[in-house]
Amino acid sequence: MKIAAIQLDSAPMEVMTNVRNAMYACRNAFLHGARMIFLHEGLTADYSPEPLRYGRALESFEVHGFTDLAKQFDGYIALGLNEVWRGQPFISCAYLGPTGVVDVYRKSVLWSARNRDDCVPYQMGFRQERGILGHGDGPRVVNVGGLRIGTLICADGDVPESWDVFRKDVPDLVLHQSNQTFLRMDYRQAVAREIDRPMVVTNRVGFSYHRFQTGGTRIVRRDGSIAVAANAEGREQTIFADLADL
Repeated sequence: MKIAAIQLDSAPMEVMTNVRNAMYACRNAFLHGARMIFLHEGLTADYSPEPLRYGRALESFEVHGFTDLAKQFDGYIALGLNEVWRGQPFISCAYLGPTGVVDVYRKSVLWSARNRDDCVPYQMGFRQERGILGHGDGPRVVNVGGLRIGTLICADGDVPESWDVFRKDVPDLVLHQSNQTFLRMDYRQAVAREIDRPMVVTNRVGFSYHRFQTGGTRIVRRDGSIAVAANAEGREQTIFADLADL
């Protein structure tokens, strides 16, 4: 199976612009033979002062656009979705396929500033998550297109217990979606080597408010070595790998 990891810019609150850009990139990846596509955390809206306003339900035309694309190419997309579910905002990974929404993982470990009382929201780029966003029920393995994918979103990976889930229930592949200034890869590579499974680590590029994010999306082999690396200079890029070679 050919997989693709797409490194894109996302403009805060510009949902339709972000969706259109990602759909073009996904279509191009499908045309180049990808069957499974991985996108970064919070692609649809990045961070915003009004997460309910800029979040989207699974039953929305934005999400439907990706499912329709997956249906056209008989493929799958792991979408970084700013989601609204049951009246709450979430940071989610929506797995979309030819038949629609396959599964949804909702970020479980929410980031928080050390001293929230001293924080000015706009100076933080509205990144305070704990106390504002809803949280999921913990990292887990999802079944997508015949693959068992262990899913983490950004701060999930900061907690050792999150990785323990995949030590006990070893997936076929681990996806770690990120929305960070830069990526630290050493620990992720060590876990891939320990559990003997490949890993896809996605990250965004461009300005998130005042923060310039450099990318550095990676596809990691099961031995912990880097199979394919996107640039870490802030440029959009798509990278590919054959799962059988990882």
